[in-house]
Amino acid sequence: MKPIERITVTEKVVERLKEVILSGKYREGDRFLTEKEICEEFLVSRSTVREAFRMLQAMGYLSIVPGKGAYVAKTKEEDKKEVIEWFKSHNAQIRDFMEVRLAIEPLAVKLAIERITENEIKALEGVCKNLEKAIEEGNSLRAAKLDETFHTLIVNATRNQLLISINRQIINAFAEYRTKSFAVDETARNAIEPHRKILEAIVNKNPTEAEKQMINHLMISLEDITRIIENEKNNKNQ
Repeated sequence: MKPIERITVTEKVVERLKEVILSGKYREGDRFLTEKEICEEFLVSRSTVREAFRMLQAMGYLSIVPGKGAYVAKTKEEDKKEVIEWFKSHNAQIRDFMEVRLAIEPLAVKLAIERITENEIKALEGVCKNLEKAIEEGNSLRAAKLDETFHTLIVNATRNQLLISINRQIINAFAEYRTKSFAVDETARNAIEPHRKILEAIVNKNPTEAEKQMINHLMISLEDITRIIENEKNNKNQ
């Protein structure tokens, strides 16, 4: 097994361990892998594993018992329920967020096409490729960060300082929404094709198509969240 790249080592260990926890192999309260086992499996240091354990405990996936080790605190079904509950309790905020994005980002992508450099386009292509890979691997934390980078690169390419400032506020205010939306397989996979189409329109210097695809992407995201909430309500009423 190849060592994990040092640059994002803790983040990758966290994602891989989260996949193991949510794989169905463990039940709540089961003893988890030891630090030694993880070090040997992923070829990382004990300090990295301990930091990953701390992060997973903060996220609610593990319970650390001093002198005894780590125990599973959250199963896949519980994780999905928690995300859905978060969407339900923040439904109004999510709609506010998407309304602002629908006002800003279609405009941003049109302006970006007029001003974007070849290097910025190459950067977008790289981010889009890595985003697809992260989604396919189920790495929700990395996917959320790459999605943020993709949209930020577009806004930054406008050279409009007001748009850039507004986008920065949006990122800070709704980071949790972005992370949780990529934690749901359906919403994550539904983001792949829209990002490809937005990028294609930018490469082809087609502002009308880029605007159309950006609106479509944001509407799909909102519809996905709305459907998840409605399905949960219907299941409870049955």
